[in-house]
Amino acid sequence: MADLMLLPVVKPDKNKLEDAYEVAEDVATKQAGATIRVPKFFQFDGASIPPLAWQLIGTPFQPRFMTAAVFHDWLYHTHQLDRDSSDALFYALLVASGVRKTKAALMLGAVQSFGDWYWENDKDDRDYLRRLAERIRADDRDPTDYGMS
Repeated sequence: MADLMLLPVVKPDKNKLEDAYEVAEDVATKQAGATIRVPKFFQFDGASIPPLAWQLIGTPFQPRFMTAAVFHDWLYHTHQLDRDSSDALFYALLVASGVRKTKAALMLGAVQSFGDWYWENDKDDRDYLRRLAERIRADDRDPTDYGMS
């Protein structure tokens, strides 16, 4: 897997939270023989950790969480893998990034318990994906290379 390169976004897409990062270069990983590619320009807002848990877990933009969070957010947008496989990849990438297994398991449990709402793409998510596809095409790339329809 290539190193994740991110740029802070001063004015995030309206579908993202107030604080967001944008993928600066494509990043890919393999999962069960499939290659998952996150495109340059994808914006994400870190790991979904409620402020009350920051002392215990860490902040959403803790560097060891970023790779797992960007792939997890991408898979929740594109549904290239089913939800259980997406969550399992999240856990595996956390551990590969140096997160202790107990903390990674706690984070996995949180996405399994509260991820339903994020898994279903609403109109704002679909609109964001259309805008992202336009940026990818304008950069002479094909959105289908990233699992986008």
